[in-house]
Amino acid sequence: MISLPLLLFVLLFSALLLCPSSSDDDGDAAGDELALLSFKSSLLYQGGQSLASWNTSGHGQHCTWVGVVCGRRRRRHPHRVVKLLLRSSNLSGIISPSLGNLSFLRELDLGDNYFSGEIPPELCRLSRLQLLELSDNSIQGSIPAAIGACTKLTSLDLSHNQLRGMIPREIGASLKHLSNLYLHKNGLSGEIPSALGNLTSLQEFDLSFNRLSGAIPSSLGQLSSLLNMNLGQNNLSGMIPNSIWNLSSLRAFCVSENKLGGMIPTNAFKTLHLLEVIYMGTNRFHGKIPASVANASHLTRLQIDGNLFSGIITSGFGRLRNLTELYLWRNLFQTREQEDWGFISDLTNCSKLQTLNLGENNLGGVLPNSFSNLSTSLSFLALHLNKITGSIPQDIGNLIGLQHLYLCNNNFRGSLPSSLGRLKNLGILLAYENNLSGSIPLAIGNLTELNILLLGTNKFSGWIPYTLSNLTNLLSLGLSTNNLSGPIPSELFNIQTLSIMINVSKNNLEGSIPQEIGHLKNLVEFHAESNRLSGKIPNTLGDCQLLRHLYLQNNLLSGSIPSALGQLKGLETLDLSSNNLSGQIPTSLADITMLHSLNLSFNSFVGEVPTM
Repeated sequence: MISLPLLLFVLLFSALLLCPSSSDDDGDAAGDELALLSFKSSLLYQGGQSLASWNTSGHGQHCTWVGVVCGRRRRRHPHRVVKLLLRSSNLSGIISPSLGNLSFLRELDLGDNYFSGEIPPELCRLSRLQLLELSDNSIQGSIPAAIGACTKLTSLDLSHNQLRGMIPREIGASLKHLSNLYLHKNGLSGEIPSALGNLTSLQEFDLSFNRLSGAIPSSLGQLSSLLNMNLGQNNLSGMIPNSIWNLSSLRAFCVSENKLGGMIPTNAFKTLHLLEVIYMGTNRFHGKIPASVANASHLTRLQIDGNLFSGIITSGFGRLRNLTELYLWRNLFQTREQEDWGFISDLTNCSKLQTLNLGENNLGGVLPNSFSNLSTSLSFLALHLNKITGSIPQDIGNLIGLQHLYLCNNNFRGSLPSSLGRLKNLGILLAYENNLSGSIPLAIGNLTELNILLLGTNKFSGWIPYTLSNLTNLLSLGLSTNNLSGPIPSELFNIQTLSIMINVSKNNLEGSIPQEIGHLKNLVEFHAESNRLSGKIPNTLGDCQLLRHLYLQNNLLSGSIPSALGQLKGLETLDLSSNNLSGQIPTSLADITMLHSLNLSFNSFVGEVPTM
C-alpha cells in the first residue's frame, strides 16, 4: 500500500509533466522588459509621446508597448520580444547594449532617428536576428566584425550614418542568408572585401557615397541573385571585372563618380537582358559603346557622361524601346559626315525617350532632319558645346514635349525656326554663342512657360519682338552682342517675374530707357551698355529694390544721375561711364554700403565723387 506522502509526490510530479511551467518564460520575459527599460533610460530624448506607453509593468505588459511585438500567445514563449520597431520615432541618444539581451529578437528597426555613438557589439548576441535597420542616424565608429555572429540576418541596413573604417570580411564569410546589404552614405574606406562574393542570396547591394578604394573584386560576379548593385561615388579604380557582365539577373548597375577605366567589352550586354538602369558617368572609360547594348532590351536609363568615350555613336539604340534617358555628354564622340548621325534616326524608334544629352562632345557637321522625328515625349534635348554647323531643323517644333533645349556654343547658322513657337511646354531655350541671323521670330512670344531665354552672341537683327511681353513666366532674358536695333520695348518691363537678369547690351538699340523698368521690383541685374540709348536715366530705377548690378556705360545718356539710385541699398556694381551725363553726383550714392565697383568716368560731372 502506497503511503500518503508518496502518493502526493507522484501526483505533483505527474502534474508537472502534463503542464509545462511558465516560470522560466516569465523570468526571461521579465528580462526582456528590463532590457527595454534600460534602452529607454539610455535615451537623451524619448520622442515626446513615442514611448509614453512604456510606463506599465507586470506580466507581459511590455508586449503592449508602442513598437514592441512579442511572440504569438499559442507558442511556447508568448511574452518574448521578437520585434522592436521604432522607426521615425524622434529618438536620440545611444543604442543601449541591453538590446543584446533580447535573445528572441528577429527584427530591430531604429531607422530615421537621431542615435549617435557606436553600434554596440552586444547586438551580435542576437542569434535569431533577421533584420537590422539602423539607417538615417548619426552612428559613428566602425562596423563590428562580430556582426558575423548574426548568421540569420537577411537584411542589414546601416546607411546614412557616419561610420568609418573598413567593411568587415565577416559579413561575406558568415551572413550566407543576406539578401539586402545597404552601407551607402557613410565614410567607409579600404577595399571591398572579396568575401562579399559569398553572399549568393544577395539581391540589393549598395556601397555608394563612401571612400572605398581599390579594384572591384571579381568575386562579385558570383552574386547570381543580384538585382541592384550600386558602387557609385567612391574612389574605386581599375576595370570592371568581366564577371560582372555575366550577372544576368541584374536590373540596375551603378559605378558613377569613381576612377574606373578601360573599355566596355564588345559582348558586355550579351546576357544582361533584364538590365534597366546603368550609370557609369564621371570615370575614365574609353573606346566605343558596344553594339551589344541593344541586347539590354529593358534598358530605360543609360548614363555614361563624363568619360573618354570616342568615335561614332552606335546605332544600336533603336531596339531599346523602353529607353527614357540617354546621357552621352562630356565625352569625345564625333560626327563629321551625315551618316555619322545615323544614331538619331535609330533613336526615333524609342517612343518613350524623355532625355537626350549630347552636349560637350566633338559632334560636327549638319544636324539631320530626323531630329524633328524624335519622340514627342522628349522633354530635355542638349547639344551644347559641340561643333555643329548648318541650320537648326525647321520642324524642331514637332518635339512638342520639350521643356529644355540647349543649342548654345555651336556654329549654327541661318534663322531661328518659327516652329519653335509650337513648343508650348518649353521652359529653357539656350541658343547663345552661335552664328544665327535674321530677326527673332514673333512666334517666340507663344512660349508662355519660358523661364530662361538666352540668345546672346549671335547676329540677330531687327527690333526686339514686342511679343516677348507674353512671356509672363520669364526669369532671365539675354539678347546681348547681336545687331538688334530700335527701342527697348516698354512692354518688356511688365513681366513681373523678370528677376535674374535682363541683358540687351552690345547692340544698336536707340531711344530712352523706359520708365516702366521700375515695375521690376525683383530684378537683380540689368545690362544695357554699348548701345545708342539716349535721354535721362529714369528715376524709377530706384524702385528696383533688389538690383545688384547696373551697367549703362557706352551710351548717349544725358542729364544728371537720379538721386533715387541711392535707394538701391544692395547695389554692388554701377557703371555709367562714357555717356553725356552731367551735374552733381548725388550724395545718396554714399549710402549704398554694398557698392564696391563704381565707374562714372568720361562724363561731365561737377563736384567730387562721394566717399563710399
